[in-house]
Amino acid sequence: MTTVVKHKRLWIGLIGSVICVLGVLGTYFDAGLYQQPIIRVTRVQTISREKQTDEYQNEDTEVVQRVTGQFLNTKQKGQVITLRNTYTASQAMSTRYYKGQQVFLHRDQYLKKWTLNEPKRDTIIVGLTLLTFSFLLLMMLKRGLMTLISVLVNLVAFVLTLHLNAMTGGRWLLPIMCGLAVVLTGLTLLLVLGLNRQMLVSYGATIGATFLALFLSMAVLKLTGDQGLHYETMAYELQPYKTVFLAEVVLGILGAVMDETTDISSSLQQLAIERPNVTKTELFKSGLAIGREIIGPLVNVLFFLVMADAFPIILLYLRNGNTIAYTLSRTVTLSFTQTVISAIGITLAVPVTSLLASQLVRVRRL
Repeated sequence: MTTVVKHKRLWIGLIGSVICVLGVLGTYFDAGLYQQPIIRVTRVQTISREKQTDEYQNEDTEVVQRVTGQFLNTKQKGQVITLRNTYTASQAMSTRYYKGQQVFLHRDQYLKKWTLNEPKRDTIIVGLTLLTFSFLLLMMLKRGLMTLISVLVNLVAFVLTLHLNAMTGGRWLLPIMCGLAVVLTGLTLLLVLGLNRQMLVSYGATIGATFLALFLSMAVLKLTGDQGLHYETMAYELQPYKTVFLAEVVLGILGAVMDETTDISSSLQQLAIERPNVTKTELFKSGLAIGREIIGPLVNVLFFLVMADAFPIILLYLRNGNTIAYTLSRTVTLSFTQTVISAIGITLAVPVTSLLASQLVRVRRL
């Protein structure tokens, strides 16, 4: 590592630390910017504890707190208020409050009384976000900056797509999401990799593998009549079920495949630089070999993400007396199907990326 790079990393680290501190302090003392009343909890007392057991022998403890706090904004600023809060030890549907927390209040217009709404979390969110950004810039320098810009651009594109979908009444959801996939892939790779051959390889392979996997999955679902899939178990029962499911599939495939195609194309580009006499056939075979090493970990990562996301609801089903078979059929069927379809995309991406890279990667002959 050169001295210039070390100095850059040092300055980025220092500036990032200062920005993180300023961000945390700024959000901690920004109650005046909110219209909704906020209090800082100054005292918490436990009034009572009561153990509870349901019909399935699940045990929990209901706790009643006396929460005293001081208003930080609005016309009541400086006033002290005492409220009661009831929560369960599991905190599944309730919140426990601590001294020093900042909490939003809600005013019941009918009962004419205040109630605790939810904790103010912007300090934690802003602090973690700025810390993540600082680490990216520290480790990747220019690439890190372009990664941050790509995330922001993609977020804007996604929000605009949601507005477009709302304007069309949701009738064109799948085509819109497919178009979003094409745009997001291009923007992300262009910002992160730049306009070069590696970017073209990654873009072509990502789009190709994503839509191949989507069309294959649609064909299989059509032939099998969607047997075994419980679309009605989707969150909030969004309709039309299948269209929403396929729209989720597009984004799921895209995220997994883009990572893989970028890894393979960058590895083959480096191979071409280090071995100027490498042939197209050797590049293709090397891409296949690299892909075989990547497929397993990527598929397992997707599986772990699905299980981590579904774990709480799985436990809830089991604790309420449901069988394992019924529980899995109602909680992870759709997610597991998405994982399988993404795995198809990951597998297809290997030969597609290897083929495109062997044709487009520039090899400098000696």
